[in-house]
Amino acid sequence: MPEHKNGGASRAAAKRTTSASSETSPRSHRRSEYDDTAPAMPARRKRQYLIGVRPVISFAQQPADAIHDALNHIEDIEILRRLRRRGLQGLGATALPGEQEVVVVRMDEKRAEALRQSAPLHVLIEQDVRLSTGQGLLPIPFAAPWFGRTIPSPRRRKELRFYILGEDEKPLSDTSITVFSKAFAAQAITDSHGAASVAIFDAESDIDDIRAVYVQPAANHWECFVQDPALDPNEANVIKLNPLFSAGKPSEERRTPWPIKVMNLDRPQLALTGAGVKIGLIDTGCDNNHPLLRHITRGVDLTRSGTKEWTQDEIGQGTHCAGIIAGTGGTVPGQSGIAPAAEIHVFKLSPGGHFSDLIEALDQCIERQLDIVHLGVGCPQISELVTHKILEARLKGVACIAAAGDTGGPAQFPASVPGVLSVSAIGKLNEYPQDTHHGLTAIPELVGPSGLFATNFSASGPQIGLCAPGVAVISSVPGGGLAARDGTAVAAAHVVGFAALVVAHHPLFRGVYQTRSEQRVTALIELLRGSAVAPVFDPLRVGAGLPDILRVPGLGSTDVEAWSNLAQNFGVFAGAREIFQDRLPIGVPRPDLAGAMALMQLRANGLI
Repeated sequence: MPEHKNGGASRAAAKRTTSASSETSPRSHRRSEYDDTAPAMPARRKRQYLIGVRPVISFAQQPADAIHDALNHIEDIEILRRLRRRGLQGLGATALPGEQEVVVVRMDEKRAEALRQSAPLHVLIEQDVRLSTGQGLLPIPFAAPWFGRTIPSPRRRKELRFYILGEDEKPLSDTSITVFSKAFAAQAITDSHGAASVAIFDAESDIDDIRAVYVQPAANHWECFVQDPALDPNEANVIKLNPLFSAGKPSEERRTPWPIKVMNLDRPQLALTGAGVKIGLIDTGCDNNHPLLRHITRGVDLTRSGTKEWTQDEIGQGTHCAGIIAGTGGTVPGQSGIAPAAEIHVFKLSPGGHFSDLIEALDQCIERQLDIVHLGVGCPQISELVTHKILEARLKGVACIAAAGDTGGPAQFPASVPGVLSVSAIGKLNEYPQDTHHGLTAIPELVGPSGLFATNFSASGPQIGLCAPGVAVISSVPGGGLAARDGTAVAAAHVVGFAALVVAHHPLFRGVYQTRSEQRVTALIELLRGSAVAPVFDPLRVGAGLPDILRVPGLGSTDVEAWSNLAQNFGVFAGAREIFQDRLPIGVPRPDLAGAMALMQLRANGLI
């Protein structure tokens, strides 16, 4: 029957079609993997960008609303927020550099590059890069060659067990254990029993190739750094750490910390407290539940993590630096900060903060009329928009003092910005146990006669303004304890505290420089540099040197009028230095001409 034939033909055709589909399905599947319409690969992650206007004094600025409205009409651009200027307002076209509004957006790289190509020259489009803190906590000589290498092909793993003890054989919890090998670096944290297991690859060669074990306690004990350790793969490896201060000899061991002594800050007759000075701490937050830091009550979390808890310091650097600057001492002898009466404003920018958050923090520092800012965050990339904001802060009397960086290379951003006082880190021999990694930071050929040394992790270059203690410095850490830490942020904290004493107690800042201005910042930096003594002969590593409070001329003087008269020429000294330095060949060390001329004037007026 026709119906039967047709039906048979249809079934045969269907069978052939099915068979053909079965045969070609693998090919079809392979083609779909490379088809542009198929979601074979995840979409590229969008990034944050800053869009602002390069300040040009002689021309009227393009209204910020016009830029915002133009961005708002582009579909694949997400506007996150607008950073509006705070505090004193500029006057139209004469607005100071940095005062223009900045728009924070999210878009992909292709869109950002297209905008750069089409934008006018005065419109800046920069990536909103994430900021980081110092790396001085790592044993750089051992971490650098191996850390971050590709791990070999996966194999069956083995656990290296550790047991960490402290004073009186008590187990230490929350202690970090890092194992460094040729091919990998592995880490673990001890539990409440002081035990931890570090996963390595199950091969005898892996254990033989372990070069070092680095043990870093949470608080109250010295770290331990063991090179070429003999580790037992089958039993727990017991490591005992030395306490920072032995309970049996508190009066003998809790002596004046070495950073205080080398800067001559242990002079009770000076009676310097830093009262009346306002300091901004742009860092990782601050645990104000610490007994030494309970007087710190002003802060803000700008990391946009959602918690808004500036008192939660996950990294610990901000709490450590706050103790150096303004710890109140409490019941811990020898642990008072340099300027314990100073007013601290905390701006948490790490972990998670970006350039945009740094701009907002600096805006708030300007609005709150702070005197000094500690910049403990940095980045290898630069930002012209952040640079403009730093310049605005200086013009409005805010002195920015920054960590030079802990990478061992050139000064990081923003320490590299002209007008920022960049601080490198130095150490001192025999101020730490020999089984720690602190001694490995010393550059042997750059050890001075007093035992002070330049460090291999600290940034260097012509941008370095001063150096300060940044190795084995004992200060507060989150949770209420103390710890010895390294880093240029630690060094910068010493200079910030030192500067607070100068601003609070020098007659220049009670007289002609009482009002915040760029001249005020210049005068402060010149006094700091003029007081410095080079611990080692290498200006690229230590700048003008280590500040000495006894070398600050006129500090504590009550003759405000005489110093105010002298200060009328202070700006000329600074200008002469810049002109003279610009005429020197590249590579020739720049002399501190302004400091020398100021000292000559001081002697001529009988003030020193």
